[in-house]
Amino acid sequence: MAETTEPKPKSLAWKLAEVAGEVGKIAKAGFNANQKYAFVKESDVSDAVRPLLAERHIFLWSDEVERTMRPLFTTQNNATMWEVTVNVAYQFIDGETGEITPIQHRYGDGADTGDKALPKAQSMSLKYFLLKTFLLSTGTDDAEADEKVDKAAAAAGAAKGPVRVNKGTQAGVQRGGKSDGATRAQVSEIARKSADLGLTSVEEILPVIVKIIGFEPAEGQEIRDWLGTMTSQQAGDIITALGGMATFADVMVDNEVETVDNPTVEGVPAPFTIV
Repeated sequence: MAETTEPKPKSLAWKLAEVAGEVGKIAKAGFNANQKYAFVKESDVSDAVRPLLAERHIFLWSDEVERTMRPLFTTQNNATMWEVTVNVAYQFIDGETGEITPIQHRYGDGADTGDKALPKAQSMSLKYFLLKTFLLSTGTDDAEADEKVDKAAAAAGAAKGPVRVNKGTQAGVQRGGKSDGATRAQVSEIARKSADLGLTSVEEILPVIVKIIGFEPAEGQEIRDWLGTMTSQQAGDIITALGGMATFADVMVDNEVETVDNPTVEGVPAPFTIV
């Protein structure tokens, strides 16, 4: 009697390729009412992939290996908008053969004024890990990945300058009045825009600000303290000018211009090189 042999189990790579072939396109069922765009929800991606992995006895292991948290700006309600970034490690484990994939890392970012920045970052990490691992299409470019939208919204809020105070008092503000001084949100936005332009030292950013507003800090005065003594209008002018410089840089990159020797925006020299 001929001996019967058990069929050789499929490799983990084979099974993952099957999953990629069966999932198909993920619809953009989520909608951001504030920014007016549709996006793919993490739950829809997970719901599409999870049963196909379970059917093949594949477990997705994950572990958060790094987390950072920083304040972005202060809202008009005096709430801090926090940004959380997580680095999550992922690995597929085949429950049938014990085969494993190399550990892969995926970063995720989330911002919120409450306690949801962390879960937003974790969901973003998982969603894009699954989308990119299984080459899943969403039909169009993902508008949620466009950081320019969120940065523009933050800059617009900071550039408004004076904030109406509805209750309580604070230094330099009359009850029911407006603050004439630069706000913390404006100072933070100036710092962020400077970093985005690669102006990371006082020697780099100071000449730009002086050119915009026309005067220098007092001798020995820290730049952050100096910004805090400005009027909200002056801080708003700085934000607008730095934003213009960033827009100019984006246009140059989009047009594949590799180097700009001395670009100017509204007469403000930009001491940086696009590479």
